[in-house]
Amino acid sequence: MSNKTNVRLILERLHQSSDIIAEAFDNSRISATEENSKRIMLLMQQRILTSDIYDTFQLRYSMRQFLNTVLNTNKLMDSGTDFSISFNRLDDYVNRHNDAFLESRDEDRQNYQVCIRDLINAIAGSIADELLHISSLVDSKFATVTTIAEKMKENEWYMNRATTILNLLETFSFSDIEQRLLGHRDLELTYELLLKSRMPQFIDTFRLILSKLDKYKYEFRKIEAQAKLLRKFSTHLNRYPDWTPSDWTNNEELLDWMCIANPLSLSFYPDVNDTSSEKLLVDIALNLPASKTINAYKRKRPAGILLDMDDVPVVQKEFSLLEKAVSAYMNLAISKKDGLSARHWWQNNPEMLDKVSEEYWVHRVLSERLNRKVGPEIRIDLVFTETEDFDGNVKVNDIVVSQGYANV
Repeated sequence: MSNKTNVRLILERLHQSSDIIAEAFDNSRISATEENSKRIMLLMQQRILTSDIYDTFQLRYSMRQFLNTVLNTNKLMDSGTDFSISFNRLDDYVNRHNDAFLESRDEDRQNYQVCIRDLINAIAGSIADELLHISSLVDSKFATVTTIAEKMKENEWYMNRATTILNLLETFSFSDIEQRLLGHRDLELTYELLLKSRMPQFIDTFRLILSKLDKYKYEFRKIEAQAKLLRKFSTHLNRYPDWTPSDWTNNEELLDWMCIANPLSLSFYPDVNDTSSEKLLVDIALNLPASKTINAYKRKRPAGILLDMDDVPVVQKEFSLLEKAVSAYMNLAISKKDGLSARHWWQNNPEMLDKVSEEYWVHRVLSERLNRKVGPEIRIDLVFTETEDFDGNVKVNDIVVSQGYANV
């Protein structure tokens, strides 16, 4: 089994691609070929190389800075924390490059082009590294420090720093460097691809970080008093390890400090209704031991038995006496040419409508006019009088059921 660490693996990969790194450092860029394309992709995964214009690649700023520091060359630049110096240097190099171009000093112009490309790469790399560093601290809520006071200091310091960098980036986005690079295709592409196109993302990310830091500032202030009490209590326990709380239940009256105390709400188990506890609940469920009483296999459901359709009982609906009376009345009315009055039939058939009033019987027959399809088979006419209020309502006095036009 190999005992190589990650550092050794990275150094071995760098050694295998030393020729590519050296060429990228000396020439400021390197082109991909069939022989070195795989190694270039591997170096990009290791954050050693980054893309450049014209399908070429260049050393990442942090790697170039490391080599400059080791070699102690005159290309050594600042650590990148002071971005204003880098932007001022870029502005100065652009002016010198344009002067050399107007004075036809080709050698100086080429040297300034290399310096401008390296500086643009350095600025973009410094901003990206700064964002990565601040984001990791903000996401961990400054886990490198323990006390609330230290966290508040860290929060305030990085708020000021992020605000300064954001103001600098917003000011730089309105500068005229792009106009001064017009006509120099290589420098235009370098500025466009490596810095200008990434500037909106940098600005939005810094604004997001500032909003988080501003939120943390108020959160730290809310728990500052409670954190001080907990730290005092922790110091007390460290100083007196044998200390135990008194049994206050034996006192008849509560002490004064207990009446004004603001207790802390502490939960020693995950809340099943809280979505943030889902991961913890899953871990608990995965670590539960298997129970011996639970069978791991599943029993198959036995096959069903097909019943004979002839043996299935048929449920017949039992009609009420009123429904039978309505059916008898309708059949008799349809059989007569002149029709049959509902009130007349009610008077002649008291045995079927013993407990049904005449008014209810008329209402019941009227509902058949709504339920049945009036037309070819049956015809239902209303005998009514209009009301004295002239409001469109009528008073139904009787209903006459007769044959439809298809049976006439």
